[in-house]
Amino acid sequence: MKDMRAVTIARRLIRKYKTRDPEEIAEAMGIVVRRIYNLKRQKGFFKVITNICYIFVNGNLSEQMQTMVIAHELGHAVLHKKLCAELGGIIEFELFDMTSITEYDANVFQATLLIDEEELMGYLKEGSDLVFTAKSMNINVNLLLLKLNLMNEENSDYSFNLPYVPHRDFLGKIDDSAGEL
Repeated sequence: MKDMRAVTIARRLIRKYKTRDPEEIAEAMGIVVRRIYNLKRQKGFFKVITNICYIFVNGNLSEQMQTMVIAHELGHAVLHKKLCAELGGIIEFELFDMTSITEYDANVFQATLLIDEEELMGYLKEGSDLVFTAKSMNINVNLLLLKLNLMNEENSDYSFNLPYVPHRDFLGKIDDSAGEL
């Protein structure tokens, strides 16, 4: 991981707002979160309209997936607002596309915001497997794998032997529930 901005900003927001809830943080920052129920394939997007930031999320998704989408889009809001305003909004079909730097940054932000390292390490020290840990933490196993990979890169004390690092198209292959491979 070359750019630590996503991690640094996510940690700063957690400390400032004393929560990991992306919807609470968005609200506190004046970002409007709206659920849309007529989206088909799209999970969510971030848009700036007349200098007001909006996060739109597919209201038909599970609460867990909506939280993940809001966290991801909040990442765009804090990391890419200027770019988004210039482009007229970042509309995403591949929410976790690892080939795009802006998408990767938003994924890193999301993983940092939603996954508490101490809680995660507690599960792993108890010998929990990745799927059980993901389900227990109410996150998708692919997001957990991304977080573990980030921890490996950030701290040489960690050397998690991961079965894989999520591919750019993993969102299209995952179920809308925690921990499913």
